[in-house]
Amino acid sequence: MDFEGVTSSGLSGTVTGRADSLAAVTIATHTVTNTAVAANDCVVITKVSGDVDTSAWVNTVAAGSFDVTLRNNAASAADTTAFVYNYVVLKSAT
Repeated sequence: MDFEGVTSSGLSGTVTGRADSLAAVTIATHTVTNTAVAANDCVVITKVSGDVDTSAWVNTVAAGSFDVTLRNNAASAADTTAFVYNYVVLKSAT
């Protein structure tokens, strides 16, 4: 699961990783650079495709970026699919 150098600016979009291997019971985090994101915003992601055993969530939101963490929940099999997710930035009141 390689997502290095992800830049996707806008209030919504789709992020596609490469079909690299994420070992069983392993966690990997990547940063999405996005100029539309403010530190107090909420970013929601939805899995589009990828191995059934892999889950994802937004870990950290900062001004100009957010971190997404993937976890392969399979006990013994690596996930070698290209993980794809949609995101939406919910702007908070200032």
